[in-house]
Amino acid sequence: MKRVSPSARYAALLILCCLVRPLNAQSTAGQSEKWFFDFTVGMGVAAHSAPSVVNYINAVAQPFPNQKVDQFNSAAEFYVVPELQVSQEWSTAIEYSLLIKSYSLDDRSGFSRSEMSYEVHMPTVLVHYLVFGEGYRVKLGGGIGYHFVRFDQRFPTIGSEETLRSKGLGFKLDAIGNTQFDETFYGSIGIDLRWDFLGTLSRSGESAQVARSTGALPGMSFFNAGVKFGITFQLF
Repeated sequence: MKRVSPSARYAALLILCCLVRPLNAQSTAGQSEKWFFDFTVGMGVAAHSAPSVVNYINAVAQPFPNQKVDQFNSAAEFYVVPELQVSQEWSTAIEYSLLIKSYSLDDRSGFSRSEMSYEVHMPTVLVHYLVFGEGYRVKLGGGIGYHFVRFDQRFPTIGSEETLRSKGLGFKLDAIGNTQFDETFYGSIGIDLRWDFLGTLSRSGESAQVARSTGALPGMSFFNAGVKFGITFQLF
């Protein structure tokens, strides 16, 4: 068996050190890029369009022509979002958002009042593409969810009220910017577009039909274009 000379051993050791050192540096650099898990809470305002609901309200409430409900209205939205980074450029999130809208109208006689309001519960699974910068990060993406609506209508002057419900798919596109204030605290601002297809409202078994709403019930499909503001806590 041929013996290895000391000079060959030293050369091999030097080559090994040259190879291992860059690998260790790369490993350390990779470890310094921590993937985040954060939690965002906030609220927003949306331009809200639900044509079928608006037509129904205008028909049932019978307001003066100059007091009819417009096709686009503002609506409030509140949300919470836990989000986990799953790769260098992607994250996934589960958003729970609550949309609230209400209407209150006097009819043309001036002796009757209609009050309609609805809450849309919108759990949504999101996927975001991530862009990082110095002191900020941007999330671009969207998702899908199965949403639920509770629609309440009241006619106080005749003492009638009932609750209607519906459910269906909702889709969302969004863009969110996070500005870093310290290691764990970020500001959040975002814009989003929503399309919800929740089907026709229906009466529950115990809900009696209100005398003033004898016509066909509306579909609860709508479109939203919203702006959101919140705070983000990075847990790790």
